[in-house]
This record gives sequence, structure tokens and C-alpha cells, in this order.
Amino acid sequence: MLSAVVNGIAAGPFLIVVMLISRDRTLMGTYVNGRLAATLGWAATAIMLVAGAFGIWFTITGT
Repeated sequence: MLSAVVNGIAAGPFLIVVMLISRDRTLMGTYVNGRLAATLGWAATAIMLVAGAFGIWFTITGT
């Protein structure tokens, strides 16, 4: 169970890095994210960050 919490916490920052790299035209060239992919990617990132925060909260409080 603790490994799932750690994975959930680590996913948010990792997704931030992925999203920042995916919009950089010098790194991605013609494969840069479009608006839809960027919107969905940032939405998924926000969900994972909130889920990670809840994971930390529930692990600390034990509820």
C-alpha cells in the first residue's frame, strides 16, 4: 500500500516535467503537443497532484 502512495506522489512532478518537455519545440521539433493534448495532459497532471496530496493526507491521518 505504501508503494502505491509513493508512486502517486511521484507521478505528479514527473508529469509536470513531461508536460514541460512536450511543449518545447527545440526538444520535440514537429512532435510538439497541440492544444488538445496539452489541455488533457495538464488536466491529468492536476488530477494526479490532487490524488498525491490526498494520498499523503490519508497516509498521515490514517483515515
